[in-house]
Amino acid sequence: MIAYYSDNNIISINLISNTNNSIEKALEQMPICNSQDRSRQRILLSIFHAWTHFAYIHNIQYWIAYGTLVGYVQRRGLLPHDSDTDILMLAQDTQQLVPFSDVNFSSIYEIKVHPQWSFIGYTNRSYFPLQGIHFIAPNARFIHRKLRYHVDIWPIYDYHPDQLKNTTNPMKTLTEYSRYYTWISSPIEWTFPLKPCTFSGIKVWCPAMPEKLVTMLYGIEAVNKTDTTCVNGTWV
Repeated sequence: MIAYYSDNNIISINLISNTNNSIEKALEQMPICNSQDRSRQRILLSIFHAWTHFAYIHNIQYWIAYGTLVGYVQRRGLLPHDSDTDILMLAQDTQQLVPFSDVNFSSIYEIKVHPQWSFIGYTNRSYFPLQGIHFIAPNARFIHRKLRYHVDIWPIYDYHPDQLKNTTNPMKTLTEYSRYYTWISSPIEWTFPLKPCTFSGIKVWCPAMPEKLVTMLYGIEAVNKTDTTCVNGTWV
């Protein structure tokens, strides 16, 4: 596997003490569609902030992805209608999360790692409801124990899963799920080097070229506008 960062070239993100105030300021600029929206938005951002702190403490490399990346590109923060947040990790780095799935590291949060996380492709995995594994495509989830809102932790591969690994001449692409759960590849320089960015008042990691990735996944129109609107108190 390729190591994209060594310990001496990871830029440290200092978690500022007034993040809660920054989140509240971001929420002031965020539309709502009904009376429950603001609470959900605040909870999602609080959980996401907890994840960034966890990742910082344990030196876990990640970056924002999918709908969360769309939100960053469009409005530098959470999409008002979102019900979760999304990050990517190199698939092999999921191993760093496994020890935390078996211990009570927090009274508020837990990490659920899919027992078959090393199986490539969701069709090769099963649900494990007795273990609280109600997902098959993400490799893991960072979950609020009581409220059950979560951060989805998705795998990305430094090789194409449908092709044999070439260890002597590795591909200069990264492969992840598309919005249709097929494989889609992008040039590695669209992601690395990661850059620190601010998402709804939270310091996070962003890919190097967010707009290119959003365009690849959702189309050029997703760079500037969302297709979800508020109609009679409901996001549609």
